[in-house]
Amino acid sequence: MIGHIIGTPLNVIAGRAAMIRADPTGDAVVQNARRIEEQVERLARRIRRLIDYLTVPEPDKAGNISVARVMRAALALYVPIAAQRGVDIDVEGEPPAAMLDEACALVVLTSLLGLAARVAPKGERIVVSATESPLGGVQFELVIPGLKPPRARIDRLDPPDGEVGSAEEAERLQVLSVCFAIAQRHGGRVDVKSRGKAGSVIRFECPGA
Repeated sequence: MIGHIIGTPLNVIAGRAAMIRADPTGDAVVQNARRIEEQVERLARRIRRLIDYLTVPEPDKAGNISVARVMRAALALYVPIAAQRGVDIDVEGEPPAAMLDEACALVVLTSLLGLAARVAPKGERIVVSATESPLGGVQFELVIPGLKPPRARIDRLDPPDGEVGSAEEAERLQVLSVCFAIAQRHGGRVDVKSRGKAGSVIRFECPGA
């Protein structure tokens, strides 16, 4: 569906551009340029409608959740998945008694755990902890073996290009970029630090409710 919505105007644009390139001084140049302009506007309208259709409406009132409940929910989902791959997920320390924005905390933490469960090698151990953040709120930390730090920036949502590397690396970058964007929108942050051959550490600063 998306290919049809976008592909048809793009084919017309490419064809008209080729006609202009073949005869840049002919009488049809203005007509072809006008046709390109019409198709660009049509494409923009279609993309806007598609975005509106795919956008999940936000609730009128954001819910709050404790750090302990966030961690229980995320671990309940991904501990069994990691176990199927021969990977352990361990929790270090006691979670602080703080309340967090439910949507931000759950979406980002479960996404990061999902990434960790996919990339950690068999027999390795993912370590998760939560501490009070000096910036206010809570800092989640995930020590993830086998995760190479991204070579591209994660503080933007640009589609991965050829410089990123493999398809797996591009997917990891997209997960991290989306997590960064969600955290930033709620006043938080996501950072990735290398641990050399041991993998990486992801820190998720989640603001308090």
